[in-house]
This record gives sequence, C-alpha cells and structure tokens, in this order.
Amino acid sequence: MTQRLISFISFLLIHIILFSLTILAEDGKDNLPQVTIPRADEWSREQVVLEAGPKGSWDARLYGQISPCTVVKKNGTWLLYYIGANGNRTTDGGPANRSLGVATSTDGIHFKKFEKNPILTHQPQNNPEEGVFSAGAILDNNSDILLYFGATLASNPTTESVQCNAGLASSNDGFHFENQGYVFSWNDSQVWGHGDEISPIGAFRAGEIFNVYYIAKSAEVSWGLGVARGDSPSDFSRFIKVQDEQRDIIGGCDPIRISNDSIALFVVKDFSANTIEVLTAHVDHPEKLTGPVRKYSVFRPNYRHTTVYLDRERKMWFMYQSTDQPENGNKIVVRTAPMKLVDSKK
Repeated sequence: MTQRLISFISFLLIHIILFSLTILAEDGKDNLPQVTIPRADEWSREQVVLEAGPKGSWDARLYGQISPCTVVKKNGTWLLYYIGANGNRTTDGGPANRSLGVATSTDGIHFKKFEKNPILTHQPQNNPEEGVFSAGAILDNNSDILLYFGATLASNPTTESVQCNAGLASSNDGFHFENQGYVFSWNDSQVWGHGDEISPIGAFRAGEIFNVYYIAKSAEVSWGLGVARGDSPSDFSRFIKVQDEQRDIIGGCDPIRISNDSIALFVVKDFSANTIEVLTAHVDHPEKLTGPVRKYSVFRPNYRHTTVYLDRERKMWFMYQSTDQPENGNKIVVRTAPMKLVDSKK
C-alpha cells in the first residue's frame, strides 16, 4: 500500500469520525459547551446575500411568506432554504405561486442560487394562492435532509380560501427532494390549533424523538405556536400548545442547540411591534419555553422574518432576514455575531 493511499485513508477516517461526533453532539448524546445569546449590539450590520429574481421569475418576490426558512450545513456546504413568489396575486396583491428554493455557500455569507430552483412546489389545484408558505429542516442519522413545510392548498383553482397542512420532503443531497406527503393536517382534531392553517417553522431531534414547531391559525387560535412530537420523521402523535397569546407569532423559531440539553428559539412577534424574543427550552420539554433571555427590536428597515444558525466550528452566529415590504428592499440579508461560551471571558 503506497504512502499516498495510507494518507488518504487516514484523512477519510478522521473526517468520518469528526462527522459522527458532530451528529452525536447535535443529537444530545455528547457534550456541547453552553453558549450565550448575543446582545443586540454584538450583531454586525447586515450584508445582502440574495436579491430577488427578475420580474416574472419564480423568486421575483421575496416577502409575504415565512422566509428565509432554515439553514442546513451538509458536508461543509451551507444550504439556505428560502421561499419566492413569481409576482402578486390579482385578487388581493398577495404573493402568487410560492415555492421553495435553495442557495449555497462555503462561508455562510456569500451565496449562489441553485440553478435549477425552485426545488419544491405545491399547487394541487393550480391556484395562485397555493404553494409553500414556511419550512424547517434537520439532518437525520444518515445525513439526509428532512424538510417540514407549510403546504398551502385550495379546494379549486379560483377560490381565495386556502388551508395549510404540514408536509414532509426528504433529500440526500439538499437539492433534489422527494415529497413524502402530509405528516399532520389542518383538519385533524388531534392537532393543537387545528381548523385552518398549520405551518411548520422549525424542527430538531432529541434522541429518537422528532420535534416540529408550527404556527397554528384557526377560529380559536390566531398565529399561535405549537409543537408536534413523534417517534419517527413522519409519525407524530403528540401535539402541544406552546404559546397562544394576544401577540401573534409570525416567524423565527428555528431551534438552535445552545447546550447539550437546551435549545433557543428566536421568535418573531407582532405584525406591528416587530420584536424578536429569544426563548429557551429543555430538549425533552420543547413546549416549556422560558425567557426571554434576549429581546431585540427588529433591525431597520423592518427586517422581520428571521432564521438563525450557530456554527460552532467557526464560533459564529448567523442571522438571516428578509424585509416585510418591497419599499424596504426585496432581498435577504445576513448579520453575524461572535459565539461566546457561558462564563467565558473571551
């Protein structure tokens, strides 16, 4: 066996071991040092990472949905999932024909749109108000991506009345997804907040339990937060109220592992006040949020929808946001903050 081949095999084994340790740590089976939540003044100024596509393209409009959705880092590549619309609906001016796309990066800041976007659509009735409304994703034990998404659907091609189910799509490369169907539905009486729209916005796995946070809208619940829990990626049997207040929960909620047994959610609240509250929970009790441990006023100009990613390898936080109105910019931006350990002087 040549020295070059031995070196290559050693290199490969080291990376396999490191990858396995990363998966174990994120799954709560190894030690993750606890990190602090950045102060508002620790976040950098925003940098543009994605611009809207040209008029008529699938992502000509980047506002009007819960997006940017989620970030997954797979084999050293950042995958930023976001929703675009190809224009405005003629009925009410809302986003038309929303679908999911992905952009890639090697540093979390400079992104390139996947040339075959969109990667996921959902229009069973070819109604312009149907589509993908939200999403959250995780890596499974095989390093496949499990993406839970808000699947908006109508009863016919022209109605303005729509509902939303929780769909699941899976991929082994992050670009080509297989739709696995609905995993829980808007009209299932077992689902907390059922009655109109159920929109997944974040997911994580703790041991063998899969957890999906979702926004619920119904006659009884106005933009409330629930969590679905199950023993497999597609089999959810417990649906628990997390928050149902006067203040609408309109985005964020992508769970970040801040220690071995704790998660943090950057929860975007209120259509008018536009605040971000950072709430925490034990991984075994995701319905019991405490805090806020941090509270931010929405960064100007009205960067509302937010997803956050913590890169422990680079010791950096990344916050991706989009604006709420076209006059504030039809784009997605990123801001960063240094990762600091609890009780660390650095």
